Amino acid sequence: MSAAPGDVKRIGAGELRAFIQDAGELKKGTLLYDGGQLLNLARYENKLFCDAKGSGASPYKVSLVYSDAPAPAFKGRCSCPARTFNTAFCKHAAALLVAWARAPESFAVSEAPPPGAPGGDTARKSVKKGSADAQAMMKSGVEQVGTLVRELGVSGVATIGGDRIEQMEKLAEALRENRLRRLSARTLDLAALLRGQAAGGRQARGAPRGALPAVAYANVMADLLLTARKLEKHLAGEPLDDRHVEELVGKTWKASDRKPAGDLTLVEYAFSTRTTSDDFVIRESRFIDLESGRHVSEKQILPVFLAKRTEPKRSFAGEVLAGARATTYPGYPPLRVDFSDLGDKRPLDAGALEAVLARALPDVGAALAALQEHRKDVFAPDLVPVAVLTDTLFARGARLAAVDDKGEALHLPDDPALEERLAGSLRDARLRALLGDVGIDAALPTLWPLAAVVEGPLGLELRPVLDQGLAARGGPLEGSAWNAAAREAGASPAAIALGEVREELAEALVTGLTGLSARATDPLAARLRDLRLEKQAALLQALPQRPEPADRLDDFIKLYQVLEMALVRLAGATQIDRASTERVPTYESVAVARPDETLSPDEVARRRAAGAMNRYVAAVHHARYYASLPASELVASIFPIWADGTATPTIARTFAPLGAEAIAAAEKALTVKAGRVAKLTAVRVLQAVVLHGGPARAEAAAMLGKVAEHAKDAGLRALARDALDVIDVTHAAPSGGPGNDAVRARRAARLGRVHELAKTLGAAPTKEERLEALKALSELGDLAALPAFRRAFYADASRDVREEAAYALAQLGDVEMVETFVRMLASRGVDEREAKIAAYALGFLGDVRGLSELLSAYADGYKPGIVADAIRAFGPVALTPLVDLIEARPELAKRAAALDALKKMDDAAVAACLVERIEARRGDADLADKAPLYLKLADVHAHSRREVATALISALSSAPGKEAQAAVKAAQKALGVVKRSK
Repeated sequence: MSAAPGDVKRIGAGELRAFIQDAGELKKGTLLYDGGQLLNLARYENKLFCDAKGSGASPYKVSLVYSDAPAPAFKGRCSCPARTFNTAFCKHAAALLVAWARAPESFAVSEAPPPGAPGGDTARKSVKKGSADAQAMMKSGVEQVGTLVRELGVSGVATIGGDRIEQMEKLAEALRENRLRRLSARTLDLAALLRGQAAGGRQARGAPRGALPAVAYANVMADLLLTARKLEKHLAGEPLDDRHVEELVGKTWKASDRKPAGDLTLVEYAFSTRTTSDDFVIRESRFIDLESGRHVSEKQILPVFLAKRTEPKRSFAGEVLAGARATTYPGYPPLRVDFSDLGDKRPLDAGALEAVLARALPDVGAALAALQEHRKDVFAPDLVPVAVLTDTLFARGARLAAVDDKGEALHLPDDPALEERLAGSLRDARLRALLGDVGIDAALPTLWPLAAVVEGPLGLELRPVLDQGLAARGGPLEGSAWNAAAREAGASPAAIALGEVREELAEALVTGLTGLSARATDPLAARLRDLRLEKQAALLQALPQRPEPADRLDDFIKLYQVLEMALVRLAGATQIDRASTERVPTYESVAVARPDETLSPDEVARRRAAGAMNRYVAAVHHARYYASLPASELVASIFPIWADGTATPTIARTFAPLGAEAIAAAEKALTVKAGRVAKLTAVRVLQAVVLHGGPARAEAAAMLGKVAEHAKDAGLRALARDALDVIDVTHAAPSGGPGNDAVRARRAARLGRVHELAKTLGAAPTKEERLEALKALSELGDLAALPAFRRAFYADASRDVREEAAYALAQLGDVEMVETFVRMLASRGVDEREAKIAAYALGFLGDVRGLSELLSAYADGYKPGIVADAIRAFGPVALTPLVDLIEARPELAKRAAALDALKKMDDAAVAACLVERIEARRGDADLADKAPLYLKLADVHAHSRREVATALISALSSAPGKEAQAAVKAAQKALGVVKRSK
């Protein structure tokens, strides 16, 4: 349970050492508690009390006082001789904390401190005594922030040096100590921006290196000034709304101050861990209430030093908290809750997900209306949580857009990591809704998704999208990058024009209002009038007329903020013309603008490598290409086609009606020493044959059963098991299946174990615990573990955990990771360890898309043993490309690793590959020159040596020249016709 300000923090037994440093006193306290030496356990507000039996006639009076600022702590007091007013725990105080950790339900809630309890009245008196001083300190802090903003606003940032930035950082620390938490955080943000400019390292996307991101800077400056002005009024006697108290100042909210919330039915859709700019670790669960549709969160907030030794709050992923009770803190959505009762926990099922869909906003327009209402409050966070029904993602350029059934779209952020994770979440599933945060980015209404509700072959599922989600929003785009992004994504001309005005105002603030002149403001005022913002235009034109630059600041910030509100109103939904789009076969919920041509896989790969094509357009081209091939060619040449993960859906559809031919091709892929992806495609083909029906379905189902039961490959078993589940759910099994309910019941226990281990993998405090959970998840061999492995791969703090997660993803056949691994291997000159991981992972997967980079690494001499093993793992798919490379670079044949890779491939395949080359070059002048290389490569197998030597003799016997005759002689030696030289 997270800390409850105003009450006493619930702790576990494992947290005792975090508060009691003396192991000896803790041991004594534990013995006292176990021996029943504590009497009259009680709790009042943030204090714990008891009587402890001692050596005298009267028991000792013991108390603990809990506080959560500046960090969670307990202070003990006791009437025993060993403990008066020291800061350390005596054994009696230690025993009281042990009691609280083990049996908090045994404490009676009192209306007042027990008579004679130590420290019962002094704390209240000390608060009253210090209130005036605290008020004065807050006032001083607000004044210092006002001075800082005024100084920067007037003179700009050009004269700011490192010493001034250090002063800002120290000011931020003092503001935090004086409970001015919003001012503290924003001051740190300001210092970080200025330090980034000075170092030239934290520039915005699209801005020159070392350039200060003007919009981000102006946003922070505006927030600082508006917050300072609000607090000045508050300190002068104007009351603050409770949610403004929580947002601007912070307060220890007692349980009696908070609003009760009962009969909640909560589904967790996101869990995150992040560190704030002022070094606090926040672990947060984000929920949607199935009764009201409200978004709430539970947080554990700890200073960094304490977070390392405190048991982290748990995630409730995969569960429904039915009938939960809590109290809510004042604030903005998602409202923070503190649980008093978690209710009845049950597994997350289809019924709960149907309820999520029922409570989601019906369309994009409703989400934008919620954002506009939310942003009417100047102190509200930039983002508001939503769940919104969307059935399509439209991929245009580098950005995606979430589209509702009316064709209206919310844009998704320009984030490669998001594209990777969405691809993993939406493959083989239909999108129903997205849950996340909506705001404005580059004049675009933007949704930062945290989770998706999708409908897969086995029904509704809640899949994570972006695990950093709650802190995933990056800085705003700047300059030409901002403008280009907004135009490409289809922002309205009015929104773009207003965004440009705000950006120019931000740049004026960076240089300082001393230089603000009519020459600068008049053109901007004219543009505002074009947008029918007459009052704002007049206010802007009046600013240069004020002789004192400092007098311009308040109205300048007011104007800047009002224009942001106007931008929120102008940034309407983008309309998508569905008639001009084409669905992506691999991702049925994703659409792209219909391509005018069909490109070959090689050309697609080239454009993808150059960054000129996204994965979804590439998938359309792949599907078109493979669909254009006759079935006979697909049957005759299952390699390398079946080893391409992007081709799997098309191949499955194409082979479904082929019956016996499909089964024969699948059997070949499963029995030949080939890469994992070819075998995974075979499973998909068998599933398609069964679902299609016909005479062959019984044989296909039987083969699937053998794979699910006996395959050595965990990923293969998992995919076959899922295929059988899909077949049973759709009642397509040859002899009838157990049906939907039975399948779900069979999967429930396994999924429960997956969720349990996934939580440990995501939240365990030590690397060793997370590695153990990862190993156990891998051994389960369940595809439901893929999201947890992806989370660990992208976000875990330990490189060892990320490495093992990469191997687990490859072993489960996650083809969505191929391009990520290829990029890692391509960056081998930058990060050798990451490249090595990628080489292993690409070998495990055996997806032909990774072969080119492996061969490139091999040619470079990078880790030849590891890379050769990875290439060999592809099986026959790698043979032709490998020989092509060696033929182009004959010196590579001198490497033992090259010959070893060929040695471990099928001898008949090696022979056929080399003989085919000889026949293709029959009559060519250079065949004799290449003959020694072919013989050397063929020498890895007796069979291939004989076949290649025979082919060379046939092709060169009548060829003129010494080189040809020498080649024939060498071939005869290989056959044993001529004795080898000693």
